[in-house]
Amino acid sequence: MDLVIEKARLDDVDELLKLYFEIYGADYPVKYGTDRTSMAHTISSEAYVWLVARDLEKNKIAGSVVFELDRADRVGKVSAAVVKPAYRGESLATRMIGPMVEELLAEGIVDSMYTTVRTVSMAPQMIFINCGFLSLGIFPNAHKLTDYETFTLFAKFRKGVLEKRKPIRTHGKLAPIYAVLNNELAERGMPMGSVTFDAPALLPEEKSDVKFECINAPNHVKRLFQKTFTDPYDRFYPFHDPNTLIETPDGETQIWAHLSKGDGYCAIVNFGKPVYELRGMFRNLMRLLREQGVSYIEVLISVEHIRSIEVLIQSQFLPSALYPAMMSRDGYPMDFVVMSRTVEPLNFRGITIDSSFKPYMDQYVELWKKMHLETLEVFNDYE
Repeated sequence: MDLVIEKARLDDVDELLKLYFEIYGADYPVKYGTDRTSMAHTISSEAYVWLVARDLEKNKIAGSVVFELDRADRVGKVSAAVVKPAYRGESLATRMIGPMVEELLAEGIVDSMYTTVRTVSMAPQMIFINCGFLSLGIFPNAHKLTDYETFTLFAKFRKGVLEKRKPIRTHGKLAPIYAVLNNELAERGMPMGSVTFDAPALLPEEKSDVKFECINAPNHVKRLFQKTFTDPYDRFYPFHDPNTLIETPDGETQIWAHLSKGDGYCAIVNFGKPVYELRGMFRNLMRLLREQGVSYIEVLISVEHIRSIEVLIQSQFLPSALYPAMMSRDGYPMDFVVMSRTVEPLNFRGITIDSSFKPYMDQYVELWKKMHLETLEVFNDYE
């Protein structure tokens, strides 16, 4: 079989569109896998590397994968990996992904590369395990494709990056997920870092009758976001541009979100102010998001924002993934945690995961049980 791995060309667009439709159908949530204009832009842009595996004998594309590059924040993402059924069993995806990730890390273009992987089968996870990626967590009910699916998070780091992490003080509820991460780092002979856990005072519950309005205007919201926030730290949420602005009628509180109505996914990119200042507003915020068709919400936050993490936990967000050394500030890599909340019933039946993800799932389920069952706080926010 005469296969060559090379960069995609603009004249590949029609064949690539057919390939992604053949494998994923019309439900695939990545725009550049379904939209001709987005696909052409991605192939031409320096912010991406799009590789295809080409069968020279049959003049067909056998596989495809995209590498997204955030050069400013020095983080990359592997996405849209697909191989035609007739070419599976040839380790084609591993051959496309492994060498390119090594090249991008070795050249110092990024400090880490990550990916999120479906759990409908083991094969996609094994690709990244074989390429030396670390398991970092799960996203329960993150995307609605045929059904609500749990995704896994992997990352691989440039040599020497993890060693630069400074001692960290974080919320005590993150101790279980750090224990899982550190066990995996120790097994790999990688530096674990120094972490101290704090038990913050329980903040008294507050209720607010503040109402929120939703502005769904992607281009306007993105331009306004860029004018409002000039510090890269305030903009940091790799590969998530805000397309929705949620604000109070007086404009005093503005929340910037990336919302995907097609699969019920929402990432809150910036709260406009420290999260702990929004205490009491989350019930109405969650209600509005539910009205917008959102079934899963996630927040990416530095692990050192202890008071804000406490407010998120009180608002039924739980730590589901941990990304060490995700961003550097003042010369030091910072750890970030993904705090997630699903409004659908938690259901892990039918998923297939590598054993390295089982401890992440166990700690999440244990925290979920303590939040909802042991305290008898089972209620519906939307009644």
